[in-house]
This record gives sequence, C-alpha cells and structure tokens, in this order.
Amino acid sequence: MWLRRPSLVEAVVGVLCGIPVGAFFLPTTFWALPIAVATAALITVLPQRPLTAGVVLSMFFLLLDLTGLTSDGGPYLAPFLIGVYYLGRYAPLWRGVLVALTFPIASMEAWNQSTVAFALVFTGSVFAYGRVVHSRAESAHRAQASAAELQATDATAVAARIVADERARLGGQSLGLLRAAVEGMRSDAVAARIELDPALIESVSRRGRQAVTELRWLLGILRSEPNLEHSSEPPDARIRTIDIVLAAVLILGGVLERAFAVWQPPSPLSWALAIVLPACVLVRRRFVTIACIVATAGVVSGLLAGVLPGLSSLLCIVLLAWSVGTAGLPLLWLIFAALAAASAGWFDLHEPGNGLFCLAVIALPAFAGLEWSAQDRAARAASAEADRLRADLEARVEATRREERLRIARELHDVASHSVGVMVMQASAASALRERDPAAARDALKTVGDTAEHTIKELEVMFDLLDSGAIGAPGLARATREPLQRLVDRMRKTGLEISLQQTPVPPNLDDVVYRIVQESLTNIVRHSNGRNVRIGVEWSGDEVRVGVRDDGVRRADPPSRSSETTGFGLIGLDERVGGVGGTFRAGWTDEGFLVEAVLSADAVARL
Repeated sequence: MWLRRPSLVEAVVGVLCGIPVGAFFLPTTFWALPIAVATAALITVLPQRPLTAGVVLSMFFLLLDLTGLTSDGGPYLAPFLIGVYYLGRYAPLWRGVLVALTFPIASMEAWNQSTVAFALVFTGSVFAYGRVVHSRAESAHRAQASAAELQATDATAVAARIVADERARLGGQSLGLLRAAVEGMRSDAVAARIELDPALIESVSRRGRQAVTELRWLLGILRSEPNLEHSSEPPDARIRTIDIVLAAVLILGGVLERAFAVWQPPSPLSWALAIVLPACVLVRRRFVTIACIVATAGVVSGLLAGVLPGLSSLLCIVLLAWSVGTAGLPLLWLIFAALAAASAGWFDLHEPGNGLFCLAVIALPAFAGLEWSAQDRAARAASAEADRLRADLEARVEATRREERLRIARELHDVASHSVGVMVMQASAASALRERDPAAARDALKTVGDTAEHTIKELEVMFDLLDSGAIGAPGLARATREPLQRLVDRMRKTGLEISLQQTPVPPNLDDVVYRIVQESLTNIVRHSNGRNVRIGVEWSGDEVRVGVRDDGVRRADPPSRSSETTGFGLIGLDERVGGVGGTFRAGWTDEGFLVEAVLSADAVARL
C-alpha cells in the first residue's frame, strides 16, 4: 500500500494541529472545517511521506495567505513546528532541509533582516530536534537488525567454519613442523648407517630435541585457556562535562542580560533566577523532578514579581522540557504542565501575544524528548539482546575452538612424544654403541628409520584429514590404525620386556585404547627405570578395561611420568577417556607405576 494506517500518536498530533487552524478560520470563512481537516491530514501523513506532504502543507499555507484570509501566522504555529520536526525526524537530511526552509517562507509576515534571521534560527532548531530523534531511531533500527541477524545465525555452522580455520592453521602448521623434523631425522639416520658418522647421529638427536622444544611451545598455546574477560570501560564523563559547560554558559548569558538590561533595573530576584534556572539544568539528569519543581517555583516567583524573562531563561526551560520528555514520568508531566503554563504567562505578561509561541516552543522539546526516549529504550533493549546473543555465540564458538585445539594438542603430543622420543633415544643408543658394537648401533639407526617411516605415514593420514574438512567428527583421533601387537613389537626394540594380553574391543574404542597403550609405553621408555611391562586389554560385558603396569621403582625426586611436552600426555589421556564417558587414573602402586582406564563399550568417541 502507498500509505499505512497512522499510529495513534500520529493521528492525535494531526488532530491537535488541525484544531487551532480550524478555530482561527471559523469566524471568517465557512472553509474553516475543510482547512482544519486538510491540515490534520497532511500532518498525519508527514511521517510516511515527509517530502511530499511537507511541500504540499507549505504550499497550502502559502495559498491561504495569498487568498487574504489571514495575514497572521498564529494559526500556522503548531503545524509549522510539527511539520519541520517531522521533516527532521523522517526525511533525508538535505532534501528535508530544503523542504523545511519553505515553511518560514510560506508563513513569514514581514521580510526584514531580523525576521529572516530569527526564522532561520528557529526553523533550524526545530529541525535539529527531529534529527536528534532520527539519529536515535536509526541506532535502534541497527540494534534490532543486529539482534535479528544474530538470532538467525546458525551457531553450529559458524563454529564449524571457525574450527575448520583453526584446524587448517594450527594443525597444518604443527604437523608441517613435525613432519619436517621427522623427515630430517630419517634422512640423517639413513646416511649415518653407512659410516656411523657421529655428526649425523648427533644431528638426529638435535633435530628431535629441537622439534620437541618447538612443539612444547605450540602445545602450550593450544592448551592455554581463552581470555573471556571483557574490559569494562569507565562511565563516560562527557555528558557531565557538557552539562557543566552548558550551565556555565546559561549563567553567563543570564548575568549579561541582567547587567545590560535597559528596560528594567535588575532586582535580587532576577539575579537569583539567573543562577537558579541554569542550576536546574545542571542537575536535571539525576534530579529532574526536583529541578522542575524548583524551576516552576522560580518562574512563578518571576511572574508574580514582574521580573522580565530573558532568552537564557527560555533556553533553561526548553532543556528542562527535553529532560521531562525523556524521563516520561506521569507525576513529572503534571509538574511540567504547571511549568509550561507559568512560563507562557511569564513571557506573555511582558510581551502580549508571545504566550502561545512560548508554550509551543516549550512543548515541542518535551514531545521530541518523549519520542527520543522511546527510541532509546528500543535501542537499549535491542542492544542488550544483541549482546546476549553475541556472548552466547562467542561462548559456543570458543568452546568448540577450545575442543578442537585440545584435539590437535593431544594428537601432536601422541605422535611427538612417542615417535620423536623413541627416535631420539635410539639415536643416543647408536651414539653410545658406535665404537664397541657397530652392528647394534646400525640396528638402532634402523629403528630410527623405521619409526620415522611409520610416523610419516601417520602424519600423511592426519594431513589428509585436515584437507578433507572433517570437522567435529573424531577426525584426527582416527589417524592410527596399526594393531597393538605391532606397536608392542616396535617398542620391544627399545629394551622393554612387554607382555600383552588382549581381547577384541569395540571398533569405536580402537583409537582410544591404542593411544592409552602408546602413551604409557612411551612414558616408561623415557621416564621409568622399569624394564618389565604388563599390558592388559579386556572387553567384558559393557566395559573395556585397559591397564599398563611397569616394575619401576619410585625415585626420591622422580621426573614427571608424562612426556617432555610440558606434561600433557597423561592430561590428554584423561581427556580422551573422559570423552567416551570412561574413568582414568595413573599413579604409583606397590608393584610399580600403573595406568588404568575403564571405558564404556557403548560410548561414542567424541575426542
């Protein structure tokens, strides 16, 4: 439809603007009722079609002047104020300015320099009210649009996209670093087997130590807790400063008006009003009711004492009117009605005919403040809702990102701790056996090469998973598929005596079981003085039990039983087991160090 049904406020304002126009023309022409209806209709339509209705309204009043029905601009005051205000409130800025300028042209009685200057200042002030409310309405619309957009946002899709970026960036960087280190260690180990070059053997160990150091730093970043604290900014003091400056300017203006008044000698009451009314402006934001009561008492006192009001007094009352509108309290409106009536009488007493103008000038900012307040409440509510939705979305995304970072950290730890640790240890063994047992040294270097080959294959699988975009699924946790027996055989080359007793386990727990055994054996090789290891994997009923026990002896100052990578190994196992709803414990017993996990056979792996 070209026009919507006007709101109740728009209709009431239109009627209130049409009534004084009709009342003014009623004694002189039978066209009074059509003129009143036309005025009310145009004012009512202005919020919807501000430019069109504004031009028609201005031309309508100009036509009435040309017909000679009246030479007085009094009946146009209310439509003038509301029309210019609506143009500022609803019309585009510059086109609204041009149309607003036609209003004083259509209603101006005399064309002289002072009249034109006053008309321009008055029109600009009224238009500015509309622009202020327009600005707040735009803020409310933006906040509502933002809240609606956040409401419609698929948090799962956003989280998946961010996790994909996180995995590609951190996972790719970390895996690339690890693969480069492993390939270099393999290359040096293959070359060192020929002549048992001590420099090449040392290069294997050095590359491994460097890789572990760099991965330790990466794992620290991946496992760091996110900073979810939002800095709270101190309250903005600019509004308070503006009020102080504004009150000072009004006091200065009032004092100058009294000091240079030629029409009436200043009295003690006039000096008091020059201070009291600006003081009411200063405190109006916090104590608006008290400020209005004091201002009303001051205006009534000035009216009864015959004190002439000045421009500064009118500006003080106008600012109070705006604050009354923004507060919107019922009792305050009653006090403001008394203030407006007293002010109109005050100005009309010394300048007959100005009472109606004064009343309109005071009522408009109250109406504008009321509209601004409504838009402000809408903006605040929408902003609060948008902030809540944004916080919920950020929390969900951060939780998903955190989960993915922990996933990557666990996988990197498993590969780095096991493969790199074994290769470094075998390289150290080769260095020690190089002169007295060259064959054993070459076997150790062969183990380095074989471990590197297995690690590179594992890394290739992990890179493939990164490229495939498998987000949210177990993904990286399923990179390893070799049987436990092959892992045990490889670890026996490190000198461990390992016994393995296992039964088949549910497929969804293969990877968790493998990682538990792998991490436990790696820690034994690197940190334990035990050499005999018993591994048990049993599926009975709805439980899968995994136990790894060595015969090590607790030292007086034992090193951490997790890996060099900042002790994240056992933490990662606890997370893996918890991810499938199981329980995990690790610690010393009378028979040695025990790692034990109880898993639910029906669990679906999440990690």
